[in-house]
Amino acid sequence: MRITNKMVTASYSRSLNILNRELNKLSEQVTTGRKFAKSSENTAAAISAYQLRRNLKKTDDYMENIMHAKDFLTMTESTLTLVHESVQNAMDRVRAGLNATSSSVERNILAEELETIQEQMLQTLNNNSIGIYCFGGSNTTSKPFEVDANGFLTYNGYTLKDLDPADPADADLIKKLKSDGLTLDLGLGLTVNTGEIDPNSVFTYSIPGIEVMVSGVSDVNGESVPNNLYDLLGAIVKELRKPDGEYDRERLDSLFAKLEDNAGILLNNITNVGAKTSYLDFMTERYEVLNINLKERQVHVESVDTALNIINFENHKVAYQAALRMGTKIIQQSIFDFLQ
Repeated sequence: MRITNKMVTASYSRSLNILNRELNKLSEQVTTGRKFAKSSENTAAAISAYQLRRNLKKTDDYMENIMHAKDFLTMTESTLTLVHESVQNAMDRVRAGLNATSSSVERNILAEELETIQEQMLQTLNNNSIGIYCFGGSNTTSKPFEVDANGFLTYNGYTLKDLDPADPADADLIKKLKSDGLTLDLGLGLTVNTGEIDPNSVFTYSIPGIEVMVSGVSDVNGESVPNNLYDLLGAIVKELRKPDGEYDRERLDSLFAKLEDNAGILLNNITNVGAKTSYLDFMTERYEVLNINLKERQVHVESVDTALNIINFENHKVAYQAALRMGTKIIQQSIFDFLQ
């Protein structure tokens, strides 16, 4: 079979084009550091790369959620600490009053001091330093704690002393208020059942105010007394303002003992905030490690070995230049080669 110049030229052109494409591909890989520019070049790797990028984006979103929750919990802990300090200050004042033989004038002065602490406590509970009321649950736009016409503390419109845990209707409402918190998706397998988010699949990072200022009443010396700290201080103030003939030091002592017992609820909530923060720290470490692993996997899937790629590029460049020089010898010259 006779090999014509046309066949030699066509074969040479095909080989030269293949070398040129490979050289351009290697040049692009050296420049970008990526194995492929289009998914059609490596479909399997492109699918893996897409999944890795999606997982990295999810991890970044979870990390942002964690940072938001941590900031919120920091504010919550600071607020609870201030409330606890106010209660401790009130107890110190009452304790001093109990240990002294006080006149009605001295008791009225103490009552005014306690009323000031009450007001400070109410303002602190309605803390809104980042544009969100930290104890309002899903109610983040209006003050969760108010005082009704009778001077009793309300939470999201409900008078706390009137919510009786022993009453089935109130028990359901109390349960609803306690479960009404702010939630975030931290990658715990978010699920939605019949249009509602499964609470076990999200992280609740807020403390509902009803957990801080408990509901209901207790019996103190045969009289019903509100359980929440604000109204307890109010009951102490009321006792202190009684005239000498009606003032009952033993009742004041019983109210003070109830105040001391219920002050521990604040410490429990501060501990709860600490537990939530510790869990977020754990999740942060987990996602930091996951992020590193995903990025390493991404480099393996998408990136080239730079040193090896440069060597291959230089080898192909030498081969391409050699092919160009060879072409001057194997391709038949035409009349245009002799024209000046």
